[in-house]
Amino acid sequence: MALASPDIIHGLPLFAGMTEQDKNALIKIGRIREIPRGHLLFSHGDPVIHFYLIIRGTMQLFRATADGHEKTISIAKAGEAICEDEIMDGCKLHRTNSMAVEDTSVLEFSSQWLKDTAKKNSIFALNLLSLISNRAHLAEVEAEHQATMSAAQLVACFLQRLCILYDSNPEGFDLPYSKTLIASRLGMELETFSRTLAKLKEHGILVKGNRVMITDPMR
Repeated sequence: MALASPDIIHGLPLFAGMTEQDKNALIKIGRIREIPRGHLLFSHGDPVIHFYLIIRGTMQLFRATADGHEKTISIAKAGEAICEDEIMDGCKLHRTNSMAVEDTSVLEFSSQWLKDTAKKNSIFALNLLSLISNRAHLAEVEAEHQATMSAAQLVACFLQRLCILYDSNPEGFDLPYSKTLIASRLGMELETFSRTLAKLKEHGILVKGNRVMITDPMR
């Protein structure tokens, strides 16, 4: 996989509002790592020693349940960060596994780099705080949805969010990852997820194979 261009790295939200000089000074410390599809970046219980920025690809963060199933905690796409919350709250061991959904490139920094940069650069610190705050807010919204929505509503909401995240055409777009992964992210069995897809028409969404068409956004 080709390395990401400087423009892609400089455009990451964590560096928003910083001068090009400051960006270059920070980014040059990082190391680009290539994670092939299906390979782990780190495992649950490993020491937390690095901070990662995804510059291409997608990473799945998941835990293994007692019965051997996977529970996907989040799916991080290009432009997003991994491990900043564990580092900033002093967690010494990873709470999840991280696996590449597709061939993925990450920019790797030491955990100490993240702490030192946040102390020295106020713009970076505010961007980091915003990132952590937004993630916490999303977790609250998801918890509320899980408690109040039907399975069909949960899936419809998730598909709408995918459309926005990937800037897709709502009239027709392909799922960016497998139905198995989406079901795990929503805390559903694959069979339940598949049955639910057939019920989305009443919510203004049609799904044929991996193709999604939002036919009635208002509904």
